Amino acid sequence: MKRRAFLQDGTIALAYALWSILLTAPLVFRMADALPQDLGDPLLNTWILAWETRALVDRPGAFFDAPIFYPHRGTLAYSEPLLGILPFAFSFMLGTGIPALGYNMAFLFSFWIAAMGMARLVRAWGGGRRAAFVAGWLFAAAPYRFAHLMHLQLLYAGWIPMAMAALIRYLRRPTWRRAFDLLLSLLLMTLSSWHLAVFGGIALVLLGLWGLREQHLLRPALKKMALVILLGGLIIGSIAVPYFRVAPELARHRDLRLAQEFAAWPIDGLAAAPILRILGPLTAPFRIPGHTTHEVQLYPGLAPLVMAAIALRASSRGWARALQRMAWVCMGLGAAMALGPRWTIGPIILPGLYAGVATLFPGITLIRAIARWFLLALIGLHGLAGIGLAEAFRSFRRRAIPFALGMLGLGALEAWAVPLPLAPLPRPSALPPVYRWLAQQPGAFAVVELPVFLPLDAGETMRMYAALVHGKPLIIAYSGYIPPDIRELRERLRTFPGREAREALAALRAVGVRYVLVDESKSELQGFSTAGICEVSRDPRFMPVIRMEPYWVFELIEPSRKWGDPPALRSIRIPFGGVAALRGYGVRWLSETEAEVWLEWEAGMQPAGSYSITVQAFDSKKEKIAQHDGPPLHGGYPFLCWQPGERIMDVRRLSAGGLRQARWLGIGIYEWPSLKHLPVPRETDRIGDLVLLPLSEGP
Repeated sequence: MKRRAFLQDGTIALAYALWSILLTAPLVFRMADALPQDLGDPLLNTWILAWETRALVDRPGAFFDAPIFYPHRGTLAYSEPLLGILPFAFSFMLGTGIPALGYNMAFLFSFWIAAMGMARLVRAWGGGRRAAFVAGWLFAAAPYRFAHLMHLQLLYAGWIPMAMAALIRYLRRPTWRRAFDLLLSLLLMTLSSWHLAVFGGIALVLLGLWGLREQHLLRPALKKMALVILLGGLIIGSIAVPYFRVAPELARHRDLRLAQEFAAWPIDGLAAAPILRILGPLTAPFRIPGHTTHEVQLYPGLAPLVMAAIALRASSRGWARALQRMAWVCMGLGAAMALGPRWTIGPIILPGLYAGVATLFPGITLIRAIARWFLLALIGLHGLAGIGLAEAFRSFRRRAIPFALGMLGLGALEAWAVPLPLAPLPRPSALPPVYRWLAQQPGAFAVVELPVFLPLDAGETMRMYAALVHGKPLIIAYSGYIPPDIRELRERLRTFPGREAREALAALRAVGVRYVLVDESKSELQGFSTAGICEVSRDPRFMPVIRMEPYWVFELIEPSRKWGDPPALRSIRIPFGGVAALRGYGVRWLSETEAEVWLEWEAGMQPAGSYSITVQAFDSKKEKIAQHDGPPLHGGYPFLCWQPGERIMDVRRLSAGGLRQARWLGIGIYEWPSLKHLPVPRETDRIGDLVLLPLSEGP
């Protein structure tokens, strides 16, 4: 009997896994290089899971000090914890180094957990295996879930019925094993999302109160439960400390006015997510322009509504009765709270339930998008649907199989969103090379990337994703909460390359910012053309370091470092086409293996263009020892900023083991990307296309 039950349960679990893959197709074929929906919140959650994985392995003591909004600390607490989701992503992220793979595995598991959780709840109160299977199928395919595909933390609402099932099982037979199961379920639910902690906590308290009326517990069992609650509270409380620190600041910004902006309207109960292939077009008339967003697409599904109606005539007893009472309260409370603090009925405006509850419990305003309270109503609805399914199977008997197939088919049709929208995401190794260059730069420093995106563009989350490659803290980032000083800084940086933005950037050097990365391909950088590049390059606080299309990298420096004091220069005049003339050169030896080569250029009449300078060191046999290529950025500024007749100092660093043997310098200018060298006078000493200049002995 046990073996048969095990096989049946295994078959159900496998069926749910296949159902999850089918619902999310074609994601299973793009697990490593795409994210469902978009690169906004899904990529944010990818980054959170990746950072948590890395922090647990390398920096557990600084777990909450995520490298965003530098120098703020505890910044991981600015978004949801996702710790109850991390187990499904951890091994994939750690083993492959591909964050998208970890996120997508967690995403797929969210559908499986939803199905298994609701099925387990129906089995826990005695609803039978067939009713449990259909109930889980329908909950995983709830249309409301597809309005929140970008919110992984809400997709794990399956932890709530899982915890409810654990509570029923414990109260029925209070063993230590079931007490541990209850504790684990509570931790997974609460640490996945504070939304689930609130909604699930309400459902569990209501179920527990009515359950204790149905089943008397002896004192030892009550002690075990008290121990579970105490231990769970200690674990959750210790993890929640950073969140408590930021809560007062959040509360100042999340008031009743903001809550009203995110409130639902009654008609939103008929609006489904547009990505649903059948329901999307059918419910389009109920999506109100200027109001309906994914937050208020609340259509619950026809199948659970029909099953909940059947539950009305069910003669429920025992735990089914406790679940039924809990479900009705959750449905009423969740729907009423989702409607916001103010209800408008024609010309009449009444205070809503939310306003009264917020007066008694101000902490609930921390849930910014209050239409999400509908998730509590959805849990209640599907709890009732499980009771209705059990009643239907008892009534139909011979027609049970056609009935089950009909419910499964209806759930599938309502949830059909295939092909699911996928946003391409490059693997870390395929990100722009500027991030790998940044990873190679020594020292501890922070980075600013421009332009800033207001409102949120996927650009900020992409930069956080890129930070997983270079490992440097970011000043500007995206999260559920953005500190006021960062918001103010973003506004000032919107004027880049203007004076106000440059002043704000220069001030960041004092807090540890070293490099500013400018992506000139973004449309937000209005006016950042050649003139903008030159304006920043000529500012003595900004030193252009490298150009890696489409990025310009500037280093924030002390103004005195812009030029510095050159060594004694040998005066010469060697023209390179009409672009520039070399007017002097000198060497400063730093050690036996390193030296700075200083070049003084005079801009010609045709300085504009894409050119690079090569500096090579040769020994007495004119064999090359060291080389440095690149545009004149180090200490100077790009060719395209040169003005005719202007003198520009350019500094190159050569490094090689035998550098002290160098006796000659080879200098050349070549076009990029053709690599064609500019002509030099025939009478000059040359080696190939390079001008050959004598070099004094090294140290």
